[in-house]
Amino acid sequence: MNCFLHGNSSAVAVCKTCGKGVCSVCAIDKGVAVTCSDTCANEAAVLHEMNQRGKKIYGLTGAKSSLPSGVIVWTLFCLFFIGLQYSGTLRTTRSSPSSSDLGCFAA
Repeated sequence: MNCFLHGNSSAVAVCKTCGKGVCSVCAIDKGVAVTCSDTCANEAAVLHEMNQRGKKIYGLTGAKSSLPSGVIVWTLFCLFFIGLQYSGTLRTTRSSPSSSDLGCFAA
């Protein structure tokens, strides 16, 4: 693969954002990504920050953390609907149970 700007130079990296081959003259190393331009460097920095936040939210960083917030939210969501079910809000109402509802306890 050759550099997208200098066609006679071999590419030493691929731009993290746009995927173009870059030579050692064109390459911009931002520490987290190699890019071809300042525009791509800014976008790569934003993407890196988003990835870091996602890892932190889901507990994928090496740091010891409490439960990920996504797990807590879904647990509370499920408990809410289980509570509605047991409180009778989601149940259909009947005036009296039929004999088929009583199963083996029917006389």
